[in-house]
Amino acid sequence: MFLSRYIILMMFLVSSHAFAEDKPVPILAERIQGHIHPSICRGQNGTLIVVYKGANVLVCSRSDDQGETWSKPTAIATSAKRPAVIREVKKYEVYPGTVDILPDERILVTWNYIADDKAKDGYYERALLYSLSDDQGRSWSEQRLIGPVDGKHLGAVRHNVLPWMGGRWLLPLRVGVPRLYDPETDVLEEYPLVGPGGVQHEFQQIVKTAGGSLLAMGPVLLRSTDAGQHWLPVKGFPAIPDQRDNAEGRFLTTLSDGRVLVTWGRGQKNLGLSYNLSTDDGQTWDARRTVVLLPDTPVAARYYSARTIQVDEETVGTVFMNRNGVHFLKVPLKRLSGSF
Repeated sequence: MFLSRYIILMMFLVSSHAFAEDKPVPILAERIQGHIHPSICRGQNGTLIVVYKGANVLVCSRSDDQGETWSKPTAIATSAKRPAVIREVKKYEVYPGTVDILPDERILVTWNYIADDKAKDGYYERALLYSLSDDQGRSWSEQRLIGPVDGKHLGAVRHNVLPWMGGRWLLPLRVGVPRLYDPETDVLEEYPLVGPGGVQHEFQQIVKTAGGSLLAMGPVLLRSTDAGQHWLPVKGFPAIPDQRDNAEGRFLTTLSDGRVLVTWGRGQKNLGLSYNLSTDDGQTWDARRTVVLLPDTPVAARYYSARTIQVDEETVGTVFMNRNGVHFLKVPLKRLSGSF
């Protein structure tokens, strides 16, 4: 009898502990709609920086206490400006891309300025732009344009910009082959990325692990151990999309100890955050290790992706959105390893 009561008590305490941990912190606590697309990075001093779309302008919110509290969002004013290469039209949109930290510790934010005059003469352009901050997101440089190529703008960078050799940036584009960009010379070149089958997929994200391997996530997951010269498919990846619309609802996070985390959701009615850890540099995955947090909470997926960053050696944090706002969930890594 005593043992049974003890087991029940321990199950209650574990359940209560899990429930207590799963309390998202609001970054924006109001009803929202449209292409909000929050993204997140961690600055060199531990500051967390979240960027998302406001009223046709990108806004930035910061946390200096590991996501416990967040500053009032401030506008990244340059993101609201129409670039000179885009003609003025009545129907336009500022479309968020991603926020990343560069090796020199500057913060990079990308976005699209979309001009839609199809009804008049078929005109539609989606210029890719960026701005930099050297003070942890407090102020931002004037916008700069990436592209166009052969008269065509590049479109969206959906997940992250990967710093590359020679000061270049690797851009995994929403449409088309990834491209390398040199911000000093404005030179763009294609980055062919094919597996054994010779197929050039679109890749939503390309990351570099702590061990130096590269992972490219598209309709398949590819891995390279020779700086991208050769790629092999990774079997058993739990977040392979069942259709193209779900391909962007996933995010890879490389951890400092060599593990790799994928966060994802599916479809327009997704509930909860799904996590799965690879413990060997992204080589192998086990779908049975998937952990779902906030299973009853709507979390936008499909064209939106919840994005996770490492907060410290023991913790990750995920920014996500739903119709009720933008939220941040801090998660101990041990919870994602199957133990409390």
